[in-house]
Amino acid sequence: MRLSASTIALEPLSPRLRGLPAARFALETALLDLVGQRLGLPASACLGGHQRRAEVRVNGLLATSAALPEMLGSARALVARGVRAIKVKLRSRGDEGFARDLEALRALRREHPSIELRLDANAAWPLEDAPRRLALLAPIEPRFVEQPVAPELLHRLGAQAVPWAADESLALEGMPERLLEAQGCAAFILKPAMLGLLRAHDLGRRAQERGLGAVVTHLFDGPVALAAACELALALPRPPLACGLDAHAGLAAWPAIRIPQLREGGLVVASDRPGLGVGPWMA
Repeated sequence: MRLSASTIALEPLSPRLRGLPAARFALETALLDLVGQRLGLPASACLGGHQRRAEVRVNGLLATSAALPEMLGSARALVARGVRAIKVKLRSRGDEGFARDLEALRALRREHPSIELRLDANAAWPLEDAPRRLALLAPIEPRFVEQPVAPELLHRLGAQAVPWAADESLALEGMPERLLEAQGCAAFILKPAMLGLLRAHDLGRRAQERGLGAVVTHLFDGPVALAAACELALALPRPPLACGLDAHAGLAAWPAIRIPQLREGGLVVASDRPGLGVGPWMA
């Protein structure tokens, strides 16, 4: 990998960066951009060490906390843009809240029978309730449910009526190794701001080697970090699933810098500039 020099450069700082993945992500992103500019290569080629991927699709994002007409209207807008996968955050709590979410999801599935649905429980379900709730969700045919239970309990969930994906659990020491072996785990959700850039790439590579899906997503990052996350998705050894890399409203708080990897139609593409391709000239 062309980033071996970057790994060596970061080594003296590793003790101070332990437990600070966002800081590590920032330093790794800066080094990745520098390496790409020095070599005249896009960041994805430097990170992945292989021929860059042409494109990666993005998923849309909805939440059940919105009123049903608003949620359905947002879904229509996403589909009209060319988005083929929609992630729905399940915001309600308790059995009554889950019942409301279930009705909203049924309405969404009726209106969009062919869209790929993914759900995110945000680690809110008790372990003993998760199998029943996953069984109730099965007729809606979600691809998976992200982080249905607390991070430290996820490996105990096992195979269920609906597959599940690991998100926050990946930040726990030793947990990714358990989840690579866990029955029922369908995908790793890779957030470089939570894991570090190189760590996220390594976990994505290992997940794909085991036949699991990989999804790269932002944490409502600024334009530079979002560009780096896009390059990570383009650098994985195999095509990732549609990624959570769509532009978000929080970007309005940053200077108006175009992110060259984001294109219309729900696509991430490699920049034609070296490194991240983000700079004053991109405004």
